[in-house]
Amino acid sequence: MSFSQEQLLEFFEYDLGLDISDITNETTLFSSGIIDSFALVSMMTFIETEANIRIGPADVTLENLDTVQRVLDYVERSLCVS
Repeated sequence: MSFSQEQLLEFFEYDLGLDISDITNETTLFSSGIIDSFALVSMMTFIETEANIRIGPADVTLENLDTVQRVLDYVERSLCVS
């Protein structure tokens, strides 16, 4: 199963109501306050469903989930392990 930047940005726009015009692959999402802890949980659920992976508690880090690129890299690594 694949997971794309477009899917994630559409989720941000339509489900979280974010203006995605200024979000790049390197924009910090959580640490800059663009998304909060409630949105982070929604994002994780979306990623798990769309990418068909399980995000473990130890994987919920800024290194894995704080930018679009980090999310895409995390999903790719998770899919390779599965």
